[in-house]
Amino acid sequence: MRILVCSDVPSAAQKIACLLEEKGYSVGTECDPAAARSGCGGYDAAVLVLSEISAWEQTARYFSLETSLGLLALLRECAREEGERTFAGLGIPILPLNAGSKTFLFALEFAAKSNERLRSMRDENVRLKESIGDLKLVDRAKCALIQYLNMTESDAHRFIEKQAMNKRLSKREIALQILSAYES
Repeated sequence: MRILVCSDVPSAAQKIACLLEEKGYSVGTECDPAAARSGCGGYDAAVLVLSEISAWEQTARYFSLETSLGLLALLRECAREEGERTFAGLGIPILPLNAGSKTFLFALEFAAKSNERLRSMRDENVRLKESIGDLKLVDRAKCALIQYLNMTESDAHRFIEKQAMNKRLSKREIALQILSAYES
């Protein structure tokens, strides 16, 4: 399991990285928010060890909304309220910086496992968006057949299905052929 440790305090990042490496994790560290955003690919989870929360807000938001990284924030108790406000709605659990290593590792394992679930949901979302795009394309092709060949909607639908079966192509490919013929 690959863990990215992000911190605005390099010594804190190193300390957490050493603990994780001792436990058999593959660890990368990053102390620059912009570099963390660009280099987060290939990691299963990210641990945010922060003293200056506002500097990392955009990165935390990116990790939460644009990636499937499992996330965990370690904050000083005095910064917990600010962290909860800043990370509200992002699904980032916050642990106190002085949490025991057993509690920290358990929370990290949980965060990393959530990566698997998030990744499968993102993949399903992409598949559904492609399916909706295909349906829109087929509907546009049906409209073209109705407009240019005076077919009824059901005739246009049957025509596309029959062409797909006869040519052994997807309805999407048939729709693209129809659109290129009539919309160019």
